[in-house]
Amino acid sequence: MRTNAAKLISVDRGTRNLRAYLVAANGTVIEKVENDQGIRHSKRDFGNALGALIEPWLADQPALNIILSGMIGSPSGWVEVPHLTCPATLADLAAGAAAVTHIGNNKAYIIPGLSVTDAAGTPDIMRGEELQYFGAEHLRKAQKLPRPSLWCFPGTHNKWVRAGTSIESFTTSMVGEIFELTREHSLLAGSLTETATAPTTTQGQTPTRSAAFAKGLAMANQSGGLLHHLFSVRTLQLSGEHQLSEGEDYLSGILIGHDILAQLDGSPTHVGIVATPQLAAKYAQALNLMGHSCFCIDAEQATTGGALLVDQWLAPAG
Repeated sequence: MRTNAAKLISVDRGTRNLRAYLVAANGTVIEKVENDQGIRHSKRDFGNALGALIEPWLADQPALNIILSGMIGSPSGWVEVPHLTCPATLADLAAGAAAVTHIGNNKAYIIPGLSVTDAAGTPDIMRGEELQYFGAEHLRKAQKLPRPSLWCFPGTHNKWVRAGTSIESFTTSMVGEIFELTREHSLLAGSLTETATAPTTTQGQTPTRSAAFAKGLAMANQSGGLLHHLFSVRTLQLSGEHQLSEGEDYLSGILIGHDILAQLDGSPTHVGIVATPQLAAKYAQALNLMGHSCFCIDAEQATTGGALLVDQWLAPAG
């Protein structure tokens, strides 16, 4: 099948996975390929690995720009591209994009990440969410959604972003990584084992698991602190108040609840969520239960939409 309606190739390399999208000018993803060659799992030569991943597209395309975002520009990535300092606009991202090589007839550009210093003088960084933000903001306007006061990018390292025409500031919280470390390597792992699968709701959770998630959110709002609350995953299971199948959702509720409480001051806030549908649904449920409002943008659409916007500023491929 010829796919010469493509406008560009968008590539996102995260901690665990490598994803590439063949994208039409209207933002439609014509085809997607992915593997497990994220920076944590792969030490292979990235140029050759990427070329092999997208090779079926190259012979059937005119020259296209390849827009690379995420951890690919980090010190442990392919070619290090320095962070830009906030505030940063879309034009800044395009101007800072590093043309690193050709893959076939295609120019490959790495989008720079961003850096900021918080009120305590501590540096913070992002890679990947900066491109997603501009794609998500474009989609928000197209869908006529109200402007949020804050943007949330859940994932391995959650980003909470304040932005308008530029990204002004952001904060990172390690929710996803702490969840995985706890689930796989802590004493609490013995209280998180899944049992038989039950019928699910339209949100992908059983009623029992949804209730466990809500209970975790409520626990996060109690006194005692995060470290004490985490141990309740164990004690509630040992006491018989939780089934093993409820543990992960209860743990998720605790961590997400603490994340939201750390970012929002309690007054009702409108939040834009950019994530995979399943993770976005969890944050939306949490925000609504905690008295806030929100809308969701699909993370892959935000990535490819942002890549299209940056591509408008770059030289044609070839």
